[in-house]
Amino acid sequence: MDNYSASHEEIYKLNHIEQYLKKFLDDFPVYQNTIIGLKDESDYEYDNVYTLMKKYWDKSAKKEDFFLDKNAYYIKEDFFLLPQENVTMRKNLRYMPLLLHSHQFIEINYVLKSSGSYMITRSGELELTDGDIILCPPLFDHCFKAHNDNSIILDFFIRVTTFDTVFFQLLNKSNYLSIIFSNAIYNTKGNYILWHCNKDTELTSLVLESYKEWSEKPKYSEQMIEANVLKFFIILMRKHENEAIFSVPQINSTDSVFNTFLNYMHLHCQTVNLTTLADQFGYSERQVIRILKKQSGKGFSELLQDIRMNRAIQLLKNPSVSTAQIAHTLGYGNVAYFQRVFFKTFTFTPEAFRSRLEKINIDKIQTVD
Repeated sequence: MDNYSASHEEIYKLNHIEQYLKKFLDDFPVYQNTIIGLKDESDYEYDNVYTLMKKYWDKSAKKEDFFLDKNAYYIKEDFFLLPQENVTMRKNLRYMPLLLHSHQFIEINYVLKSSGSYMITRSGELELTDGDIILCPPLFDHCFKAHNDNSIILDFFIRVTTFDTVFFQLLNKSNYLSIIFSNAIYNTKGNYILWHCNKDTELTSLVLESYKEWSEKPKYSEQMIEANVLKFFIILMRKHENEAIFSVPQINSTDSVFNTFLNYMHLHCQTVNLTTLADQFGYSERQVIRILKKQSGKGFSELLQDIRMNRAIQLLKNPSVSTAQIAHTLGYGNVAYFQRVFFKTFTFTPEAFRSRLEKINIDKIQTVD
């Protein structure tokens, strides 16, 4: 088991669903490489595969319900997360046919052992390596090709509202990186984030500890997993902040001048403009534009809007601050314009975001009662 203790040997064993899937692919080899969900007739393809897999499941004399939902191409939070759960985890099923799917929640994949596995998206295939960490946002179409006994991918599932209220407050302290997370989580452009962390034994131990909590379910296991995910993010940011790789051009730079510009824009987002930024550090406006564009692929105005929208998410969590006050704090003289920009960025209004937060708080109170 290489570096892993005998207590984690069960991770490598094929469970009964994986054994079924392995036999299914042996009997229907066409589904070893056929990607379902790329074509216009995706619903028809899904229905055919689902029907075939279910018949094969029933033929195998399985007494329990079939493990797939008929709408497996879009997985809702309550499929994996119990009502009282904010975070949970699973072992990614090996030998699963290549069913492109998206989900309502945030998914963090940890590649314990790759053994030639791939992540498949609409834009192509990504070969995975040991220690890879992938953040898959909601509505991101993907699947994993892990068709061997030795591939082990462990998944964290996080409610979006939990990310809003717990984890994002931590990530916001990471300056420009918080913009990346808000873009990945709230935009619907299919962005994912990848880190190569092969040598990080601290992260490996934390993931394995979380898996043990989930599989054995001791007292307060749900709270322990949630705490571990928070620690997981802290370690990731502390040790690997500048190693993130993005599926689309994003801010991904260790350039000190660029980061200085960006931090200044964060601190002065209400009043900063291109002229004041250039004057502050003794650059010409043309030089500033060139540096920003080279390092982020974005211009000054687009980056400033990203920063302001990220701040807006944080400020909206305080119910005592009005939308008009937030607009003013961020440098918008017109509240209606701020609301339009916010909606265009996140596909929901500031009021809708606050309603989501109110609902999660009410649910927490009712759960305690």
